[in-house]
Amino acid sequence: MNDAVEKLLNSAVEALQSGNPAICISLTSQALQDLAPGDRRIPEALSLRGTARLPLDAPLAMQDLQQAVQLDPQEPQFLTALGQAFSSLGMLNEAEAALRQAWQFSKGHPVVTSGLARVLLHRGKAFDAVQLLGPLVEKGNANSGHIRQFAEALFRSGDIYGARDLLGQFFGPDGPQTPEDRLQLARIDLAVRDYGSAEKGLKALLKSDPDSVPALMSAVRLADWKNDEAGLKGFTERLANLCGDRADALSLVIEHSRELSASLLQRAEKLLAEPSRMAEEQATLGFALALYFDRKGDFERAFKIAQQTNERLALHRRAVQSPEKRAEIKAEMLAQLKRASELTKMVQGVADTGALSEFIYLIGAPRTGSSLIQSILAAGRGIESVGERTSLYPYLMDVVSRDIGVPAIERLIMDLAKADHAGLERERKTANVIVDKTPHHIFAAGLLQKVNPRSKFVHVFRDAGDVALSMFLRPFSEYFAEATSLDAVADMLEVRLTAHQLWSEAGLPLTVFSYDRFVSAPQKQGERLFGALGLAWKETYLDPRVRPEAVQTFSSRQVRQAITAKKAPHWASYESFAPDAFARLAEVSAAQNAIIDTKV
Repeated sequence: MNDAVEKLLNSAVEALQSGNPAICISLTSQALQDLAPGDRRIPEALSLRGTARLPLDAPLAMQDLQQAVQLDPQEPQFLTALGQAFSSLGMLNEAEAALRQAWQFSKGHPVVTSGLARVLLHRGKAFDAVQLLGPLVEKGNANSGHIRQFAEALFRSGDIYGARDLLGQFFGPDGPQTPEDRLQLARIDLAVRDYGSAEKGLKALLKSDPDSVPALMSAVRLADWKNDEAGLKGFTERLANLCGDRADALSLVIEHSRELSASLLQRAEKLLAEPSRMAEEQATLGFALALYFDRKGDFERAFKIAQQTNERLALHRRAVQSPEKRAEIKAEMLAQLKRASELTKMVQGVADTGALSEFIYLIGAPRTGSSLIQSILAAGRGIESVGERTSLYPYLMDVVSRDIGVPAIERLIMDLAKADHAGLERERKTANVIVDKTPHHIFAAGLLQKVNPRSKFVHVFRDAGDVALSMFLRPFSEYFAEATSLDAVADMLEVRLTAHQLWSEAGLPLTVFSYDRFVSAPQKQGERLFGALGLAWKETYLDPRVRPEAVQTFSSRQVRQAITAKKAPHWASYESFAPDAFARLAEVSAAQNAIIDTKV
């Protein structure tokens, strides 16, 4: 073995670790010149040089890193370096693929696990991150970084109390010590509506670091949810002065601003135009700006910004909603629905002993006003809201997508029922009636009833044009890929009509409710809904002051305002910009209204 080459590579590693990429590049290039073809150290030198080149010349860096993997495709070290490079460039699909391979070949090495979990969380795949990190934590092999990641994954997947319990055990009686940990705990307190603890934590953070942008962002959200107008104004102004080129923070400023100064608007437009920034961050900013112009009545400008943002976001996610792609997705959704319906007829569920809570699942599409309906239902005595609790859905859809036997499905249903009720007890949700709102639950409604036999379902309908426009103007995750296209939203709403028919034929206790009719006659329609669900109605439930809980969706502000009906559908102001799409959505609305007229 050539000792000179070994010395070069060892020195290259030291140079890279000490922050001298130029020296690392020089040393590895020299080593590559000295190595004979076929030498096993060539991919090592290439991977080192590629890592060093990344901040200086990304294209050349990727050539080196990819060549290293081609030469030794099962070496976790080289796959990890490639995955980290993809991640740093915002190429998260490619990063996840490379890191998943590295994780498999390394047999779950902690460093690789951490990198893969980070990418999964960036991609919004919190449930996958929970599955990845959970076994490591349970076996006691997780380091502090893994535990923090696991808590974040639990938080984002909806198990907020689980995240708080985990961090409480991790921090011990002294509580969190670092600003990052204090902020994470404050965010959790905010999510579980423990406003006092959240405010105490944020005050302490801002006292020690008044210029902390993350703490100010949480302070803005807390002031918003508490209807603290003075605090909201003050925190927003401070955030505007301090956020610099952070797109997420600037988005929050725009969201809570009635008027934008010329300089702030210029900052936002400049950030929005930068091609090198991550598309997800730009998308959040773009939609905030589109909604600002929507509030100002400049609909043409709002539509143009939203359209450009959606096109760029879909391209970044490799989820462009072409006619061919839309047809493929629609066929897959219909096939899954058929499979879920068939399985519902085949499997036995949990026996209804009458001792369990009754579940009311709101299964309307996104932006149908279901958050408001959930809030009003939860105002009733003995009724509690659990927000959007998605913990069961991934398991149920995994069953639908795989070919597994009925006995295995029935065992899973029993396990899910136990886990679901244990989770509710941990969250202290022990009311007689639990209200959940998760749009995707419509695709597994029959199986959901097998898990929770005392289930009722409310299919909330809203004018399809307003649903589509509302989704088009907001930054939905990649799980709602249809949001980037008005036609794709129409596809999704058509599939939901099929789902309604399937579950109605299956005999599910399904109540139809019109959001549009509700806002026109809240007292009458509210009483009708409560009566259909066997609940006692009071007109005071319409008063937002009796519904103080935070709502973790785009509807958080609407839920705290008085209910009002609009004179004309919102989409009418945008019809001229996409006449064909809105004409098709009008047909969907007509089909929905036919169902409403039949059932009401």
